[in-house]
Amino acid sequence: MKFSHPEMLLLIWLAPLLGAVFAFGMRKRRRILKRYASEKGLTVIAPSVSPGRRRIKAGLISVAIVCIVLALAGPQYGYHWQETERRGIDIVIALDCSRSMLAKDIDPTRLDRAKREVIDLLGMLQGDRVGLTAFAGAAFLQCPLTIDYTVFNLFLNSLTPESIPVGGTNLAAAVNVSREAFKTETNSDKAIILITDGESTDGDVLKAAKLAAKDNIKIFCIGVGKEGGAPVPGKEGGLKKDASGKIIITKLDETTLKKIAAITAGAYVRSVTGDMDLDTIYRDEIRAKMDARTLTTGRQKIGEDRFQWFLIVAIILFLIELFLPTAKKTVAAFFILGILLGVTPQTQAASVHSNLKAGQEAFTQGDYETALKHFIDAQLDNPDNPKIAYNIGNTYYKLGDYEAALKSFQEALKSKDAQIRLKALYNTGNTHFRQEKYKEALASYEKALGIDQNDLQSRKNIEFVKKVMAQKKQQQEQNKSKPDNKKSEKEKKEDSDKKNSQPQNDPPEKPDENKKSSSEKDDPQKKGAAPQNQPPEDKDKKDAEAPKKEKTQSAGSKPDEPGKDDKNNAEQAQQALNRLKDQPGKAMMPMYAPPRVEKDW
Repeated sequence: MKFSHPEMLLLIWLAPLLGAVFAFGMRKRRRILKRYASEKGLTVIAPSVSPGRRRIKAGLISVAIVCIVLALAGPQYGYHWQETERRGIDIVIALDCSRSMLAKDIDPTRLDRAKREVIDLLGMLQGDRVGLTAFAGAAFLQCPLTIDYTVFNLFLNSLTPESIPVGGTNLAAAVNVSREAFKTETNSDKAIILITDGESTDGDVLKAAKLAAKDNIKIFCIGVGKEGGAPVPGKEGGLKKDASGKIIITKLDETTLKKIAAITAGAYVRSVTGDMDLDTIYRDEIRAKMDARTLTTGRQKIGEDRFQWFLIVAIILFLIELFLPTAKKTVAAFFILGILLGVTPQTQAASVHSNLKAGQEAFTQGDYETALKHFIDAQLDNPDNPKIAYNIGNTYYKLGDYEAALKSFQEALKSKDAQIRLKALYNTGNTHFRQEKYKEALASYEKALGIDQNDLQSRKNIEFVKKVMAQKKQQQEQNKSKPDNKKSEKEKKEDSDKKNSQPQNDPPEKPDENKKSSSEKDDPQKKGAAPQNQPPEDKDKKDAEAPKKEKTQSAGSKPDEPGKDDKNNAEQAQQALNRLKDQPGKAMMPMYAPPRVEKDW
């Protein structure tokens, strides 16, 4: 048993605290009564009052409080499978990391404010995948598309102007790198949020926007900075100046950003005070106008809530305390108490037995769907019972779901009862035979013989499967030896008659019904799991025997030895790694030679 809200167990301290309050109250009551009258006088004034019953009532309330706390903690026992899916949109945030983003016209800086806005956006995402592109004079993918927002934050916080080796503002590279990040097999809509404060200094950004529009990618542009522009901070302090000594003022090219948004059916927002309206863009543009499609599906194990057990006990204890009198004369209260104690919920063992019995009856009548439902309900109440798993395997086998049957037989093999393991192995062999996996079938029958050497059915099945394998092999050799398989109608008819007379269509015999012990009365009959005509089949594909591959080596050849080139490459790689700073995403950045950039801010 486990708890879905274990933090609620801290409230269990209310029980001893309440018990202390009751003890203090009863002690104070005794002191007051002693001051009112002597003990002899109290027996005359209130002869029917029982202090012992007051203690019992206090104890019942304390235990009821404990049960309520356990119910609030969400006890779970057993589980069921639930289909799950994740729906969302793929979003890549392209963030300008040029030196002009360190301008302080927006507090604290343009870059820091943009990071905070992006972090706020992450709190609004509803299962969407998000990626990060860092750009200045060049661009690279800092974080691929992911739903792990913690990792995304790690990459985002590490961005600085020093992260990009080339200065400037290459919007075309930012759009192209972001567009390449979507090269994955997904049917979700795609969006790029482009955050920048400068004019494009390289590349044809409008051409890149048209390519993005062709791929059905929308670009939402956010211009950062005041209308008059702002001076660019220098690397070593102060302000950056041009060759003539004038202070460089960076200005935003709003016209280009508006064209990019119009080409891709996106939107443009001008951020002057630092509010980038990312929440509005996400809520009103991305979520409202773009389709959130299924990205992943799967199955999730959901625990079965059992809070009802403790809640019922608490209610019964409260009712007992309510009807239990403090006086000794009332007999009706004990009658009511006996009735309450007699009305108890159906126990877990009774529920398991009831479901097993109903499942066996449905299995005998051939209603396998209903039988499977009852057996699964029984397994929810007792998930570790291998006998129930064996029954489920037999039912799956009758329904033709041999993979599920094999999994249930594997669970039944965990039983300590040798008879259960013997029958599970026998039915596993029959299941493999159904899928013509003869080697696996032989292995299962041989394991069954390892448990019981006197198992005649397993021995007969082994002999029969070997005959079938020999006949299959003989037929394959005959087919290979005959170049022309064309026969007359008379020959085909004779071959068909011979094939029908061969024993390979006679499946292994079913296990002896005498193997069924008296302790297995709730099991479906073995003959239902392994009919005499043919044995059950199939095993998980992971257990299929893979063909052995032999590695051959030509005569005179020698095994490869590491040469000097490999050693030199390893040394160079180690030196390159040693030069890298401990910054997330740094190793993903391509190497750039220092190009000549006219506007490197």
